[in-house]
Amino acid sequence: MNFDDEDRLELQHLAGGSIVQHAPVFSEQGRFIFVRCNLKVQVFVTSTGELTRELNDATSPLISLELDIKQPDLLLGCTSSGQLLRWHWRTGVLQKQIDLNLGRDGTEVMTFNLLNMYKGGDTACAFATVKRKNGKSLKWYLFNTSTGAPIEINCSLRLKTRTPIVDVGKGNFKYIALAQGLLLNFVHYETWKCVRYKHEMPITCVRLSPHELMAATGTQYGRIVVWRQFDDASAVKRTIHHWHSTPVTCLAFTPTGMSFYSGGFERVLVKWSLLSVQERRFLPRMSSVIRHVVISDGNEQVLACTADNALQFIDPIEMKLQSSLQHFTYALSDNSDNGLFPIGLCLNPRTNSLVLNGRIGQLQFYSAYTKSLLYNLRVVEGNVQSVEPRTIIYNTCVTRAAFNINWMATGEVYNDQQNFPELQLKFWQYHEKLQTYMLNTNIELPHQDGFVAIVFSNQFQVDNLRCASAGKDNVIKLWTISDSENIYKRNVMWSCEAQASYKQQRLESICFSQDGSLLAAGYGHTLVLFDARTLRLLHALSTSAGYDGVLSKAQVRLAYTPINGTRTELVQQRQQLWGLLQTLLNSNDKKLVQQAQQLMAGTSPSNQSQSQQKGEPKEGVNEPDNQTIYKHIMQMAELGLHQKLQLLRRFGIECTVRDGFQMRLKAHLQSCVVEPLAAHTRIHTLKARLHRLQPRQRFKAKVRLVQLNKRRQNYEILKHELLPLFSTLQLDETTKPPAAKRQRSEGKPVKASKPNKNKKASKSAKSEKLGKLGKPNLTAKKSLVLQAPLQGSAQISHVQFGAGAQAHLVAVCTETRVLIWNLMTLRLQAGLKLSVRQLAFDPLTNLIAAVTRSNELHVFQPNVPLPIYQRSNLPELHGLVWLPRRQPKQSSINVDWQAQSTLHMLTHDKEIVYLAMPGQAITDDAPAPISFAQPANEQLLQYATFGTFVARQKNAESTEIAQRKGPLIVGRGVHSAVNALVNLSAHTMPAMSLICGEFIKSLLTPGERDEESNETPLTNGNLNGNGHTDSHDEDEEEAEAGEEDYKEPKTELRKILLDQSSALEKNNNKEVEQLTLDARLQRVAKHDVFLEF
Repeated sequence: MNFDDEDRLELQHLAGGSIVQHAPVFSEQGRFIFVRCNLKVQVFVTSTGELTRELNDATSPLISLELDIKQPDLLLGCTSSGQLLRWHWRTGVLQKQIDLNLGRDGTEVMTFNLLNMYKGGDTACAFATVKRKNGKSLKWYLFNTSTGAPIEINCSLRLKTRTPIVDVGKGNFKYIALAQGLLLNFVHYETWKCVRYKHEMPITCVRLSPHELMAATGTQYGRIVVWRQFDDASAVKRTIHHWHSTPVTCLAFTPTGMSFYSGGFERVLVKWSLLSVQERRFLPRMSSVIRHVVISDGNEQVLACTADNALQFIDPIEMKLQSSLQHFTYALSDNSDNGLFPIGLCLNPRTNSLVLNGRIGQLQFYSAYTKSLLYNLRVVEGNVQSVEPRTIIYNTCVTRAAFNINWMATGEVYNDQQNFPELQLKFWQYHEKLQTYMLNTNIELPHQDGFVAIVFSNQFQVDNLRCASAGKDNVIKLWTISDSENIYKRNVMWSCEAQASYKQQRLESICFSQDGSLLAAGYGHTLVLFDARTLRLLHALSTSAGYDGVLSKAQVRLAYTPINGTRTELVQQRQQLWGLLQTLLNSNDKKLVQQAQQLMAGTSPSNQSQSQQKGEPKEGVNEPDNQTIYKHIMQMAELGLHQKLQLLRRFGIECTVRDGFQMRLKAHLQSCVVEPLAAHTRIHTLKARLHRLQPRQRFKAKVRLVQLNKRRQNYEILKHELLPLFSTLQLDETTKPPAAKRQRSEGKPVKASKPNKNKKASKSAKSEKLGKLGKPNLTAKKSLVLQAPLQGSAQISHVQFGAGAQAHLVAVCTETRVLIWNLMTLRLQAGLKLSVRQLAFDPLTNLIAAVTRSNELHVFQPNVPLPIYQRSNLPELHGLVWLPRRQPKQSSINVDWQAQSTLHMLTHDKEIVYLAMPGQAITDDAPAPISFAQPANEQLLQYATFGTFVARQKNAESTEIAQRKGPLIVGRGVHSAVNALVNLSAHTMPAMSLICGEFIKSLLTPGERDEESNETPLTNGNLNGNGHTDSHDEDEEEAEAGEEDYKEPKTELRKILLDQSSALEKNNNKEVEQLTLDARLQRVAKHDVFLEF
């Protein structure tokens, strides 16, 4: 089945997109603000932050957005493809759409600025710079925005290929300021006279003053240069303002021109006075780097756009933050190994909100139902270091998070790659009154190096809740809730209950079963099952060779003592070879090399010496090839990796490593490098401490010290030995073979050329020197068979339990396989050839969404691992999660696999997207309007919420009151009246006087009782419902006599009740229009009618 041909789903945008990539634009009086976000323009109210309108007519990214000077109700925007759009922004109507006449195809508009110039058009002309897509030329044009045609201008302005920084003065001084690198151009766009200056430092931003012939430029090194009288190169005056230590990112003049604002990477907004260089005011500790500063025309609002995707409104008089318009929150890259979204995309089961990393040290909660950011939670309590260019800044980051309906667990790490990593595991409890999470328990250093995973045993369970954390130290720790030890306040806290590991293998994923009784962990290629209460090992499951997607490799180590049937000469020969190899580790004797080669070839050195004494020719001696030597050395389990590489270098053998393992091998060898003096000092210190111990502990410590020396010999590398090992593996640039040759010899040793013994000694020394440097030489005479390189064992990256009827199935992901284990039979049930990078599981439908390394989506169930949906060419993802629908669809997963939950994905472009039909939005999942009407009348269902009230009031006079066969019951109909009142929109809600009466009436519905209950008399005393006493000591004759005596009063009482009921119904029919609900309840109470709640 070809899914691509039948796929009708498209990626729909839910959240994300930068609103600070371009500077916003204020309206004429500063009441509204226009923000560019991807392909749309959003109009916000500055006082409330309400989104009033969206303009969605652009087909490519907008690079310019400005108001017309003479017609402020017209909004003009230009896209990178040359599409010019004109909106009447108050009504949201697109008035005109034209394409700029750019000539040839393959051009891109870089900048587009309106001028205070009108030439035969109803809108202002524009100055634009256009670049060819080949990047070889950059030209400027003057366009008529009414027709899109260019206007011919004679000007000496010449541009470089670098993207320019442009600003236009629209007041009395009509100049264009254009900066490229060190060059600064000023063009008067009435006379088109151009003046060029060359700056000492690269220019990062430029602004023109609105009321003076003055400009300001920001430089790469934090200086701000104010230019006056720049129209004359001989009379120009410059003033330097310097406070920033990082590049200046933005500048903005006030409307009066007496001061200006600046921002940089320090996250400080600076207000400068032009009267004095030393006079300045600061607004420190902004949320992120300041990208743009925009000021309204009346100086009422100062808007600072920060890099965390926020618009900060600032009071210009007091220099204080007034409000913030926050969209999807971003964090800047700090050039470290920590990604932007370490926790990926998570689901908070309490509110079904999406949780992901926001600012540094914070988590953001986003509601996909309302498309709004709920709040940012500060997890890390500490200052955030400012970002510096070309510098790696280390901050404490939240790397893992897990959620329960009442708890949240976070893991934060600070690692500067020099000191011991600092780890903290925090448990947060949800506070009902504050509607946020409060810190409950903080655990220092729960693991070493970092966190791998944090999971709760159940998302919705509060009692007997457990949490498991896995660290990079390959240890699993189980945390449980216990009573707090605080004597001042009674509370609960989390404590470690147990910990476990498995054979020192690498751990990357853990998962609880649905009932929380099992904990599965992926140690290496083994699926390990623990008891979730005590972490007792239950089972360890591993596949046969090849099923996990890699080739198995085993090392056989020979016994030291002879075994029955073993020839003594083989053992002696191997012991002799082992002694020679140990000697070769510290020397480069050629005779020892030859003796080792003879032993590997199966010839004893003593036999060779005897044959030489007899005069036999040397050509008869069997010399092993490089393949045999390589196998002998690599099979020595007693040797470490760097020792084997040293021996290969002694024999003149070079090896090639696959591209995928070069970086890992380099990092491993570099981590083993030690300084000889430092290692000697460390051993000397340990020996000194050895003598201070007690006698009974000294022996154990001495044994450990001996073992340490052995490990140092096998795993530590001296600093001067590292580069020769790189040359042996051809990891340095000087010894890498050509590409074609490397492909032929990949994965196999290459034989070094041997010096010709018949030539002179100088040539022999030269060839020996070349072989020693590791230069690739001729291959062996015997052609080697191409074989696939050996790989290590598989590593489990994801573990996931099934749910419901499939709770006994476990999905395990390795590098190239997805394996399904059946825990009831402890057997492998199925397998898929998928290289999974991201995995998400939906417990409602048992669907697994797997994204491969080639950015392909596969959706399947663990019991039948056949693809229900497939899609290729997905964008690069940081995470994915299933979000339950508010109104699930009643359809099979084979028809609509997103009927119960929707798959949301976090892309590399910092956007959240989902798959849906074209034109279908996430708001289509909203519930239908709910009314207070009872569902008995089908005609009322066609009305809206307010129409239902009107229809009920008109039909109230003609509607008869339902006959009451029993007491009134306060309950719920098909829809809850309380929910309807709460969810009712404010702008559609009628007057409260009309709602209250109908709301109370809707809560009271007539209950039905059988005839026997109607005939039941009112009881009193010790009589039960049948009029009998509870005594069991009476005889049967007395009981029968009592029943006959009671028949007559029972019939009379029944007649009285029927007469009262008929009289009550007649009175209710006459007074139904006058009596209110309170009067009706009082009348019911007079007749002793029971109310059942």
